[in-house]
Amino acid sequence: MTSILPFTLPVVKRLLGWKKGEGEEKWSEKAVKSLVKKLKKSGGLDELENSISGQDPNTRCIKIPR
Repeated sequence: MTSILPFTLPVVKRLLGWKKGEGEEKWSEKAVKSLVKKLKKSGGLDELENSISGQDPNTRCIKIPR
C-alpha cells in the first residue's frame, strides 16, 4: 500500500486491514484517516477497533461527529 503522506499511523494501517472489496487505495486511506481524526476527538477510536476486531454484535454504537 502506498501512502498519501510519508507516514501512516499504525491505527490507520490496522483499520485498512479490515477493508473489504477492491477499490482505490488512496481514497480508502484518506477516508480512514478522516474517520480516525474524528473519532480521536470524541474518544470512539478504541471502541471502533474493538468492534471491528472482535466482530461482536453486542458492542456499543460508534457515533461519528460531523
